[in-house]
Amino acid sequence: MIRLFFRLIFLMPPHLRYVMLLVFITALAAFWLYIDRVCFSTLADPIQKDLGLTDYQKGYILSAFFFTYALFQIPLGTLADRFGPRLVLALSIVAWSLVTASTALVSGFVGLVVVRLLLGITESGAYPAAAALIKRWAPASVRGVCSSVVALGGRIGGAVAPFLTAWLAVALVGFGGPGWGEGESGVNWRGVFVVYGACGVFVAVVYWLVVRDHPPPQTKPQASLKLPDSETALAQREALPTHRPRILPQLARLATSRNMWLYGTMQFCVNIGWVFVITLMPTYLIEAFDVPLQERGSMQSVVLFIGVAGMLVGGIFTDILRLALGPRWGRSVPLVLTLGGCSAALWAIPAFSSVWWVVVALSLMTFLVDLHNPTVWSFAQDVGGRTVGMALGWGNMWGNIGAALSPVILTVLRSHAGWDTAFIVCGCSFAVAAVCGILLDATKPVAPESTEPAFPTAAR
Repeated sequence: MIRLFFRLIFLMPPHLRYVMLLVFITALAAFWLYIDRVCFSTLADPIQKDLGLTDYQKGYILSAFFFTYALFQIPLGTLADRFGPRLVLALSIVAWSLVTASTALVSGFVGLVVVRLLLGITESGAYPAAAALIKRWAPASVRGVCSSVVALGGRIGGAVAPFLTAWLAVALVGFGGPGWGEGESGVNWRGVFVVYGACGVFVAVVYWLVVRDHPPPQTKPQASLKLPDSETALAQREALPTHRPRILPQLARLATSRNMWLYGTMQFCVNIGWVFVITLMPTYLIEAFDVPLQERGSMQSVVLFIGVAGMLVGGIFTDILRLALGPRWGRSVPLVLTLGGCSAALWAIPAFSSVWWVVVALSLMTFLVDLHNPTVWSFAQDVGGRTVGMALGWGNMWGNIGAALSPVILTVLRSHAGWDTAFIVCGCSFAVAAVCGILLDATKPVAPESTEPAFPTAAR
């Protein structure tokens, strides 16, 4: 079977082989993106204990990352459109890896807030740059699959992070000398951040050496794939060389687009609920069920790994529905089905008395969220024109404003009304997202064809 797989790869046109490699390397970058993002929540309770933080301070620290991650989506997405996704993503990986490593040096609340704010800035350009790269290399008919593979890399990283982080924090005890992250908690959380930072720098070097911004002229995407005439014409237009797009006119189009406001609101509401899994789930498990550290890491990993299964089929799911239902409903129907299911899963949690039934419900929620993610990427690629990074960045910005508010809102709800109320609010948030999803229209681009000259093209 393995020999057959490699033989099929060898028989592919060179362009397709390179696209597979490019998607794999970008997925590897997304893997470390989520490793560095999620590991903090697993270590949040030991860090809180060692540094003497309050619950509210921990909530603000968890929130800080998403605040700057949201605000810098459009600026970094714009840089990817202007200077190329290869440069932006490679520099981003180096920067967030150094920030991750520097987390080992903090000694209190202010230092943690600063490094989390910096991590949000440095990671914010990753997915807009990846989306722009896929737009340049892959035709519309397979963008869902390519996007799902990249997002899958991130989700696998997020799923591995809790288990790996909990294990590594215990395994590193005794390394680095007295006081190096081994306070009252008895775990070496500082050493974990150093190890993750070093691995990220290595990934950045590999990415820079392998990835290129554009296919060579003789191997444009449509040359290697048999596409319908309409798809070929679209790919030819998108492959035309362009000058750097004008930022302010495109921002004005985003800000006046009904589609984009629905898109942003949908992502805002999704992240209010989903981010619980990567921020407060370990705290919930110890408070509600008194689950120890390594078991908390394992349960969190189980929930996120189930989500990975959704990402595995999400790209195929959205591409098949687009083919069957057309671009309008082929993008909207997956969104309303998946996000409606998330609401039902979260509303059911207050009825459970077993921690494993809670894990099952949260796993269903993460599965459906990951199933819908390739549709979210593909929608931005459908309507974004030549500035996909900005379009995806717009949605991610609002989504991560929701993510920034989530730990604070849920901490307040938990403190004053209990965890059950927090889950009910999260379910309502997903219901609003489902309504926004069904109203999206992928046939209405942000910049209609008639206005494309606002982004001057080079001589043909």
